[in-house]
Amino acid sequence: MNAELIATSASGLAWTVVYIALIYRGIKDKTYGMPLVPLALNFAWELVFSLIYPPADTGLAGTVINAIWMICDIGIVACYFVYSYKYFYQRYEISKLSWLTYSVAAFLVAFGIMFTGGPFFGQFATYFKSDIFHGAIFIAYIQNLIISVCFLLMIWERKSSEGQSLTIGVFKCIGTGLTVGIYYLFILHQGQAYLMNIIIGFTFLLDLIYIMTIYKQLKREGKNPWKRL
Repeated sequence: MNAELIATSASGLAWTVVYIALIYRGIKDKTYGMPLVPLALNFAWELVFSLIYPPADTGLAGTVINAIWMICDIGIVACYFVYSYKYFYQRYEISKLSWLTYSVAAFLVAFGIMFTGGPFFGQFATYFKSDIFHGAIFIAYIQNLIISVCFLLMIWERKSSEGQSLTIGVFKCIGTGLTVGIYYLFILHQGQAYLMNIIIGFTFLLDLIYIMTIYKQLKREGKNPWKRL
């Protein structure tokens, strides 16, 4: 088993835990745990890169992992459409039709980005090795940074642990920075990833801040962070 497959498998397992925790907390708290923009990007990425452009380097294992994530994402998307409108109304006072229109548009735009983004980046032979999925990986790290930013913004805005948990933070950190992030920076590109050093490094830092923030928030609420899925 090569290093890429090991990193991909470990990341796949960790992110699956994150998705299951997001679905569980969403149903339990009657809310949604992943903000609209990263949710739309995530779902589109997993849809496109499991069904349209499956990964070549990791073969069936990579495709299966992406498909599992896509299926889990359906549950997170369902929580969003069932529970999110009240938050948009409270903050922006928009109608349900406007909220639905913007939400559907976000998913359509995200799909367009993923459908065209992989082939666009894959054409750059030196860095992406003329491989569409290497372009997809680049996009995935950027959207991971967006997810980290949005998770922090969500907990700061809500001032509560609704839809969030320490499990989500810890396994997101493992699933990106401590598995495929290490592989991408130090094995695949041997420290010469340039811009990606900053993106992956900053994502890891934000994940640590989120872990500390959700831990403190749960303590303030009198909840045991280690027993909350």
